[in-house]
Amino acid sequence: METADSLLIPEELPGQLTFVPDAPVQSKPHHDKFSAEFHGEAVLTETPHIRILLCDVLARLDGSMPDDWLYEITVGAGHISYFLYEDALGSLLASGAVRQQDDGTLILTRQGALLAQRFRHYVPKLFRDQVMLSALRYASRQKALRDLQISYEPDGSEWVLCLRCMDGSREMFYLRVHAPDRAAAEVLGERILRNPAGFFGKVIDLAVNNEEEQFDLTDN
Repeated sequence: METADSLLIPEELPGQLTFVPDAPVQSKPHHDKFSAEFHGEAVLTETPHIRILLCDVLARLDGSMPDDWLYEITVGAGHISYFLYEDALGSLLASGAVRQQDDGTLILTRQGALLAQRFRHYVPKLFRDQVMLSALRYASRQKALRDLQISYEPDGSEWVLCLRCMDGSREMFYLRVHAPDRAAAEVLGERILRNPAGFFGKVIDLAVNNEEEQFDLTDN
């Protein structure tokens, strides 16, 4: 079995990161919903660095996640090409740094955690920040969607954003917001998904602390 050191091929690390700002990896349509918003994104092309980065993302998100999450965070968001991702992940699985459960969940092993801890700084901070921001946004979005049911319904010439906040099987909050068209409704829905707990918290706080309108009777 390969060790954390042998996974890296240390002689390839110094000065091997390639930046290609003019030819970014093709992103998926939902890229802008959770990916890092940088004007000049660096594209990582060295497999040893990608191995480190994948382990670092897993370590940051409690050491496990569904395999499609890691794919969307890295390939779907346009940070890494599909072939380099598959090559790096395959190496991690083969070496035992990452293991995959029957349901597809990726688990970071002690070896993989050591890899991330010891060598994460070989990956430039600019790129680490881009990918980690995508990871945190994506994970936050997926967790929000577990408790928040969101749908869009036509209503004549308008569209309605429907939000249902759930606690298990119990409905805690239901809100309908009219918008002039579906695009506007989806934009509003995406804004709420950025921080649904904060949004609903402010609505509840406003209701609890709402005061009666004050009337001026000095001229009565």
